[in-house]
Amino acid sequence: MLITKIAAKNYKTYKELDLDLSVNPDQPIVLIGGQNGGGKTTLFQAIYAALYGLEIKDAAHFKRLITASVPFTDDIKIELEIDFKGKVLSQDFLYKIKRVYALNTQKNPVESVSLNFNGDIFTYGSAMPFSQRNKMEAEVNKIIKANLPKELSKYFLFDAMESGDLLKEDYLSRVIKENIENVMGFNKYLHLGEAAHKLKERYIADTIEIQSERIAYQKLLDTKSDVEAKIKLLKEEQQIKLGYSIDKKDFYKKAKEGKNLQQEYKDQINILENRIAELKDKELEYLHWVNKYAEEVELQAFVPKLVDTIREELELILSKTEVMGSNDNFTALQLNYINDRINRFFIEKKYCDVAPEQLASEITDYIRTDLKKEESANDFGFFSNEELNSIRLLLNQTSINNFKFIYHTKEILQKELKQLPILKADLAEAKSHTSNDESAVIDAYENNESILNDLKASISSLEGEVVRINTEINRYDISEEEIPNPKLEILKKIEPVFDQISNALLKAKKNRIEETMKEDLNATLVAYSNQVGKVELSEKLNDLTFKIYHKSGNEIYLEELNAASKQIIVQVLLKALHQFGDYNPPVMIDTVMGYLDEESRASLLENYFPMLSHQTILLSTDSEIRTDKDLLKIEEFISKKYTLERDKENQYTNVRVGYFNA
Repeated sequence: MLITKIAAKNYKTYKELDLDLSVNPDQPIVLIGGQNGGGKTTLFQAIYAALYGLEIKDAAHFKRLITASVPFTDDIKIELEIDFKGKVLSQDFLYKIKRVYALNTQKNPVESVSLNFNGDIFTYGSAMPFSQRNKMEAEVNKIIKANLPKELSKYFLFDAMESGDLLKEDYLSRVIKENIENVMGFNKYLHLGEAAHKLKERYIADTIEIQSERIAYQKLLDTKSDVEAKIKLLKEEQQIKLGYSIDKKDFYKKAKEGKNLQQEYKDQINILENRIAELKDKELEYLHWVNKYAEEVELQAFVPKLVDTIREELELILSKTEVMGSNDNFTALQLNYINDRINRFFIEKKYCDVAPEQLASEITDYIRTDLKKEESANDFGFFSNEELNSIRLLLNQTSINNFKFIYHTKEILQKELKQLPILKADLAEAKSHTSNDESAVIDAYENNESILNDLKASISSLEGEVVRINTEINRYDISEEEIPNPKLEILKKIEPVFDQISNALLKAKKNRIEETMKEDLNATLVAYSNQVGKVELSEKLNDLTFKIYHKSGNEIYLEELNAASKQIIVQVLLKALHQFGDYNPPVMIDTVMGYLDEESRASLLENYFPMLSHQTILLSTDSEIRTDKDLLKIEEFISKKYTLERDKENQYTNVRVGYFNA
């Protein structure tokens, strides 16, 4: 992924922004300077919002996002546009996402989105019917996720001052775990291995001849299944509690500091109520589509299927009758008219001695007889013109069967509705805090942390029980000489293959990440320069941990490091994920030097930023990347330099080419 342009209109400090961010292959850095309050963080937010959208709570929130440099009117809009390139099957594709936000006549925020994907246009908006919006929004989000999933974006678009938060265990387990396990493609091997293992257990149960042993073996399998089901439920609860912990951490910190949270809870109540109402609207819209489909199922499903089944017969009827119809058959009225004209012709011309009336009658009878012969040769002559037109209509109609769309909508809605009880519980809690003091926030958070610890212990205990049961199960694993079932013999050989493949891939990937991080930390982590002996990602993906060891063998505890060292470690981790992950996004860092001292700055400038990514956007003050010292160290790697200048009188930010006064 390569960002080529960001544009913004009426967004915060930007009245009009149109910034070229393209880079050369050998110059991957875009350096953007600005003083504090100059618009660097807002530019960072504009890029993020252009990719993933703004969450505007209400009219007041919308008004706060509008730049102060223009008068507020009912029809004013916020416009965000981002252009980028991305690869699909090794081919470059161009993307342009535009998001427009406004207030409708009811003063509610509405959104309109368009995505141009290599010429294919996808659009959706708040005013669009749910079914259409849902379908288009899913397509747009799928394309964005293929380039950079929102859940991984915090590792590639981040503020260096807050980088220490990314090292916390909850983020590692939720984000890096997904990157290594799902994004890097190990799950398919794990699932295949699990399926082979289950089949093998079933075939062994069928093979055991002694009734008592078969019963004991099956009991072990059932017990194991029950324990695994309990683990699954506990892990689902753990994820809910973990989500609560992350979402409420800021509230907890502020409550501990004695800050008043009433306004924040009111804002949260508003957001939760809107999300619950939106879910209910989606459910009603889905039910409407289901009922509509049930009413029209004959037209949408049965009739088109029937027509496809007898299409050849219907086409034969039409072709036969159309050929017969091309002989210009006459109706009785037409024959009488012809008879009258022939009669008059012979009277006027006096061509023969035969009475004209007799001759005309004979000619008419001949035509009638001939027509009857042709009609008897047409097996489908009994169809009326109205019936033939109905057949033509059936063959030519285009019917859209909405079943697949409704089923897809159902799957999405079921996942979203699982969040409804959680949203309602969050809403009830938020409302309770508006009438309580902040100690309730602290108690609720700490109680949640206690439950999290209990869940972790319970899961660990049950996983130990699974190991014990597996040991018992393996006692029944009979030798190959005794196997009467060839399928079991094959499965016994196949099962380890998937485990070996997934383990080998995982181990190789982890080793490369660990070795790369060790080298980068030795080069950039000044506090432990050339003293890092080992970096270790845990073996268990479902409980991922990240550790650093000194050459002497002792662990370097992450939580005990200062903010500057944490910043270095996060940026090194970021580089490893960027290098070995399946995604290739740009990297954007705000307040690039964060807490770093002089020696750490030099190390990052010389050893890190130039090799970090194919596109690295750095947002810096002149005291972070200094024009007289630091700029020279990365000058040759810079494609573009800009400076953001705040017009304090007119209240907007201008962009000029060049980095400060360099």
